[in-house]
Amino acid sequence: MLINAAGRKAHLKLGKFGEDTAVKLLKIKGYRILARNFRLKSGELDIVALDGLTVVFVEVKTLRRLPGFRPAGNLSLQQMRRNHTTGKLYLALFGITEVRHRYDLIEITVSRQKPGKLLNVTHTLDLFHTL
Repeated sequence: MLINAAGRKAHLKLGKFGEDTAVKLLKIKGYRILARNFRLKSGELDIVALDGLTVVFVEVKTLRRLPGFRPAGNLSLQQMRRNHTTGKLYLALFGITEVRHRYDLIEITVSRQKPGKLLNVTHTLDLFHTL
């Protein structure tokens, strides 16, 4: 799919809004944010956080409201595998061993008519065990 420059800019702005919203939610829940947009060759982790003593790798999916669609619909099996690999490499890179960790998903839905209007936020804990 080709996206023109204006479309790409709007897509990035929507993604940043979603990630900022997810960070706010996690902080309200008492999580400590360790990293945002952590990149390795294997992939990118949107948010790395601590929930108590558990390291949490959070994927954020943001979508303008479309009837019948959820933001999670844009999360492919290939992306989940990349997140899993990148999470393991993150732990190894920082010498974090013998620690609990999990992969969460935060779905953000915003209004199509009012792009900054938040409609819904869903936080799925331990995504790989809920599939």
